[in-house]
Order: sequence, then structure tokens, then C-alpha cells
Amino acid sequence: MKFVYVDESGAEDQGDVFVMCGLMVDAYSLRKKTEKFEELLNPILGIPQTTVKEFKTKKFIEGKGVWKSIEPSDRMEFLKKVCALAKSRGLNTAGLALSFSLIKKTPHPSQLHHWPVSAMFLASLVQKKMQVKPKNKGLTVFIMDDNPRYMPSFSEELYTKNDWFDGLYEVKKTGSRPGWKPRNHKDRFDQIINTAFSIKSDHATLIQVADVICYIYRRHLELTSLPETWRGEKVFYRELFQLLEDGRLKLGHCPPDRPCVEFYKTIKHTEWDL
Repeated sequence: MKFVYVDESGAEDQGDVFVMCGLMVDAYSLRKKTEKFEELLNPILGIPQTTVKEFKTKKFIEGKGVWKSIEPSDRMEFLKKVCALAKSRGLNTAGLALSFSLIKKTPHPSQLHHWPVSAMFLASLVQKKMQVKPKNKGLTVFIMDDNPRYMPSFSEELYTKNDWFDGLYEVKKTGSRPGWKPRNHKDRFDQIINTAFSIKSDHATLIQVADVICYIYRRHLELTSLPETWRGEKVFYRELFQLLEDGRLKLGHCPPDRPCVEFYKTIKHTEWDL
């Protein structure tokens, strides 16, 4: 059994980049991995004379509010340590970076908002990985940063097993006959619990870790077209981006003629590898 802790970063009034990422961990190592991340986070959240409950990466790295007392070099080193731990054995990340301007030009056929659109892509990535895992035991649970407005849409898509997403995780036929094996209602998203759960981010350490990952991806992509705000910023985020990429699930081979595949290729950020 696995858990995927998911957060997002980016809004239309902040720029063109939206990122949603999940940190996937096995149930057997969940407590141990959480403790490792808490060893990094707790000293940051426990700054004297503060009541900080929730870690926000953007405010932290910019040294705003309670974070201004932490030296810039220490803030940078903290993000490096989180990234190194996030790619350690037993952990994977799943994510999507999309462009607001591109999804406006090519909206989802059912007019799904970009939040459930992104969440369903993550679910498809996880389904694709877990369905071919030998002797896989248990299903995967999605735990989302609380979003009461769009969470019901994501849960509905998972529960109804929307066949529009089939092409993202179809597998090739075996034997001499080429082609892709069609899905059916029984095996659609059969590796994932058919409803997602939401939680306040300050109640889940790994949601806050997902926030770190999301912001790093987002800021790196923003800096591909924007000037840096401090010397060395582009290099710093590019290095973190490359560090995280080693453990990120990728879409891989898909049926080329499926509308869902073409849709995600169209709305993704131009510098993002599906």
C-alpha cells in the first residue's frame, strides 16, 4: 500500500505556471520517512517567539515574516536537504506543470478546472507505475492539501473511472499482434482507492514537503522566461530541479492517437517533460 501526498503551487494572478506534485511513499516506511522530514522541518517551524504551524516555501526562501531571521545561505541549504531526502530510496514524485495561457486556449473537453485536471494526471501516472509492479500488495491512497472547491471534482472522476483518461495508462498488447490493450471498467484506476482524501497541510508533514517540491519546480520553470531576482537564482533552482527529476514518474510510451495524451501535451509548460 502506498500514499501520495499532494500539494500545488501557482495562480493566474501570480504568473503563467501552475504545478501540482505528489510525494509517494510506501506504508511500511511512512513513519520513518515522515520522521526524517520532520527532523529537517521542526527546527524551522520552531523558531523562538513564533506560532508558525505551516511551512510555506515561497515565503521561506524569500525571507519574509518569521523567516527573515534565517540567513539566505541556510535557507538555500535547507531546500537542498529536502530535495536530497525526497529522492532517497523508497520515495517517488509525480507531477505536472502546466501553462495557464495554454489551457485557456485548449480547455478540457468536459470543462474540468486545472486543479482536477492536474490531479487526474497524477493519478494516471501512479496507476501506470503500480499496474505493472510485480506482486503489488495494496492500493494507493491520494491525500490532497485541502481544497474544498475542487476536491469533489477529483473524487468524482476517480470514483466514476472516467474512460477519457484511459490512454494515459494503457499498456501494449503482448504477443505478435501490435497495438494497445483497451481498458475496461474493472481495471480502470484499479490500483488506486476510488476516492481521494484531503487534509490541512499543517496536519501532514509530507504535504508540506510536497509544497517545497512544487515551488522548486514552479520557480525553475518561471526562471526559464523571467529574469532572476538575486544573483545565482537560476543556477540554484536548476540544480534542485535536476536533483528532483531523478525520482519523478514520467508518462513514457502512450497510444499516440488518444485525445487525453494530446491534451496534456498541449497544456503542459513547454519546458516540462511529461
